[in-house]
Amino acid sequence: MRVQLRYATLPFPLGLFAVHYWFVVFGPDRACHRWEVWQTRNAGGTSIGHVHCDLKAPDAGVGGGPARIAAEWTGEQATRIRKVLETADLYPYCDRYLPWPGPNSNTFAAWVLRKAGVAHRLPGKAIGKDF
Repeated sequence: MRVQLRYATLPFPLGLFAVHYWFVVFGPDRACHRWEVWQTRNAGGTSIGHVHCDLKAPDAGVGGGPARIAAEWTGEQATRIRKVLETADLYPYCDRYLPWPGPNSNTFAAWVLRKAGVAHRLPGKAIGKDF
């Protein structure tokens, strides 16, 4: 079990000051799932409003540059993050999205980390992390 927190810049000019975060979960059976909030409800993959699983490929960017790995967890921390993602329907903003000030993809990433009890500081470019 392994979980990565990934991010990519948004298209220009938004990418100058904002990034988009998502999680990639690698299971023991080699299954791989991407979890994120997207601006469009029910856009594809498995959707709970704005929360999506497998809307995009794990390595796909969001229009402003390549995906990058911000952090990776294994063991108990990865398991806790996966469990929160599997109950994404409890995310309080499934049916609400605002690019600024949030809730948005970065609000979701911060919520998952808090619920899982995993300390990781998102940078200032993660607009919405403090919503």
